Amino acid sequence: MFPTWRITSAISTIRRGPLQAALDLASWIAVLGLPAALIGLVVTAGSPSAATEPIVGLLLLVAPVLIAVWLWVWRVSQLAGKGFDALQDIETSRLILRRPEPKDAPSLEATMDDAMLSGSGWTERDGSALIKAIGRSHPTPGLFVIEVRSSTTVIGGATVHRTGDKTSCSIGWWIGPEHRRAGYASEAVSALVNAIHDAGYPSVYIGTKESNLAVLRICDKIGATEMDRRPQPLPDGSTVPGIWYVHERVVTGST
Repeated sequence: MFPTWRITSAISTIRRGPLQAALDLASWIAVLGLPAALIGLVVTAGSPSAATEPIVGLLLLVAPVLIAVWLWVWRVSQLAGKGFDALQDIETSRLILRRPEPKDAPSLEATMDDAMLSGSGWTERDGSALIKAIGRSHPTPGLFVIEVRSSTTVIGGATVHRTGDKTSCSIGWWIGPEHRRAGYASEAVSALVNAIHDAGYPSVYIGTKESNLAVLRICDKIGATEMDRRPQPLPDGSTVPGIWYVHERVVTGST
């Protein structure tokens, strides 16, 4: 049996992109069904009893479909588990942080300028792959778009991922060039950190380059504490002097 969260993740994937979900599931069925069909032909051709042929045929028809559905649900729930599906939409006085939709792809792509890619350690291929995944309704675990409430303009993105101990999360974010220096980043990050704490995660980690003064200012502003400095490998293959902050919510007991 699947835990409820796996089924919920699969349903969420279907709702976000029913066509793509159907195509993905069909591909799983095809991969398993074709070998099953060949095995069925061999088995039934060599069967001495015609009475067993319908039973074998039915089993080889139903079993691959059930197994394919099982594997597909497992796959999409694993992808979701690598991200963070516990959060709902987050609203602030000016912003909404929500799951991406296919229509967001062009707007989000416009926020990924050279400064954003360099600051995140991404290559152009990394950015393009993310935009294509959004446009095609593929799962994008842990990704939120940052949208201005008054205009519904997408101005950036944020990422949330569980850490290895499953009791804390790490986050990242960016704001597009036309909307920087307006306080949007600190507003979004503060709300995101509080939402993660509310979801039951006492520690939130933020890693960045030592030279990224904008991120360091935000960490100080929201009350995050420096905990470590070490070389940090980036997705583009480079390694830079890195600094890690942690924001913790201390739960005090009452007497």
